[in-house]
Amino acid sequence: MDSDIVIFWCVLFYALAGIVITLRRARGGARGWLVLYLAILLVDVVGKLENRSAYIYAAAAIWLFFVLLPGLIGKLYQRRFLQQQYAVAFRLARMVSWLHPADGWRQQPQIIHALDLAQRGEMDEAVAILQRFQNVKSLMGTAAMINLYRLTDQWKELLAWHARYSEEIDRHPQLLPTVLRALGETGDLRGLVELYDRHQQQITKLVPSTSRDLCRLMLFVFCGRRDLAERLFFGGTLSILPAATRAFWLATADLAAGASESARHQLELLLPAADPPTRLSIQRRLTQPLVPASTLDAPAASVIASAALEQGHEESFGAQPSLFSGQARATQILVALNLLMFAAELRFGGSRNPEALYRLGGMFPSAVRAGEWWRLMASLFLHFGVLHLAMNMLALWLLGPFVEYALGFRRFLLVYLLAGIGSMAVVMVFASGPDGEQLTVGASGSIMGLVGATAALMLRGWLREKAQSARKRLIAAVLIVALQSIFDSLVPQVSMTAHLSGAIIGFTATMLLRDRLTS
Repeated sequence: MDSDIVIFWCVLFYALAGIVITLRRARGGARGWLVLYLAILLVDVVGKLENRSAYIYAAAAIWLFFVLLPGLIGKLYQRRFLQQQYAVAFRLARMVSWLHPADGWRQQPQIIHALDLAQRGEMDEAVAILQRFQNVKSLMGTAAMINLYRLTDQWKELLAWHARYSEEIDRHPQLLPTVLRALGETGDLRGLVELYDRHQQQITKLVPSTSRDLCRLMLFVFCGRRDLAERLFFGGTLSILPAATRAFWLATADLAAGASESARHQLELLLPAADPPTRLSIQRRLTQPLVPASTLDAPAASVIASAALEQGHEESFGAQPSLFSGQARATQILVALNLLMFAAELRFGGSRNPEALYRLGGMFPSAVRAGEWWRLMASLFLHFGVLHLAMNMLALWLLGPFVEYALGFRRFLLVYLLAGIGSMAVVMVFASGPDGEQLTVGASGSIMGLVGATAALMLRGWLREKAQSARKRLIAAVLIVALQSIFDSLVPQVSMTAHLSGAIIGFTATMLLRDRLTS
């Protein structure tokens, strides 16, 4: 496999995908990311047209250091921010601002520094920093003002500000959780439910998923639904929130539901260890009673039920278990076997040595027809070079845990091996003449089987429960198959037959098996 060709197409795909996603989500903002993606695309295409490998590798390096790296650091930043570890979040935000100084990242560390100061009790300094953004017309300026009102517990003032700049929420829906909270804090439950309902489509598309769940949290707690809030906290995306924050919001739900005595006791227990901003919020709860959720009417209950159903769908069909979780044992075993076999390749002659690959079990049609059927399975665990192994193992890491979570250990292994062995058998059947007698190795057929399995699971979820999250993931799976087919047609060394047959087998097998996905 020519690494130049593979890297070119990978960079091209990620650059184009980045442009599309940026245009869809940013609505005219995030110009810095757009310029960066266009620059990567230009360098990559020029490298291909001029047949200069250095340009293609330069485009890949730019993507790695200025897209992937800040993206990974940004995920760490989001986690530390939600955990209210503002000192660490500040350092991470500053690192991203060095790699990508545009689109507000240059100002983001200042806002996080203000939150850190407030947490440490230096409220005057924090307020002074945030007030500098008062006349800044940007996402960062809007975020700074919202945080200023939140830290100082000025919810009516926040709503007055929002009334003047409501278009900012339409442009930046990630700010919705705080506005929803402001409506709940001021007792406007009808307004809270109506705002959530009006922006429900935007909320379901918010990235990261914690932003969606923060919106749902505000709806659930101020409407007295402790049971739904607990689902977000225990096993949901908001489980990373500090224990004291979770307790505060559960007590809020109890207050809204009318369990005042229990809620007050919980809040009084939190008060001694609370930081200054949280102390203000607790004192507000203890002195200003919430509007009871019993005042909500049937249409409001319908909005809450719809949000709860969507949450359930995302828990089932949008789940993304980690490779290192207990729900991905089979995936871990498969990754380990592939790595062990690659080590064996290196030991017995090299991963690009056809003779070594043949001895270890590479699929060679005439050998299989002669009775060596074991090669159909052994070849799934062999790879031609480090790049081939890395691409397949990355795909297995991303796809395996979810399919295993949905099917279980045994059914997952069945689908993986059926797709892999089946795709190798199809390649053997279609091999004819001297040109067909080629050594074939790799887990690609099995990996595409997992793509097909994901499509089957999502199709079943869409047909069974009309789950929007299943529909989105189904479209993504279909796009992967389509893009893989295009890639296969452009790169002669890659077998389209193995990939398409693996996807079809994985899809068919999964449609015949039971899954564990329920909302």
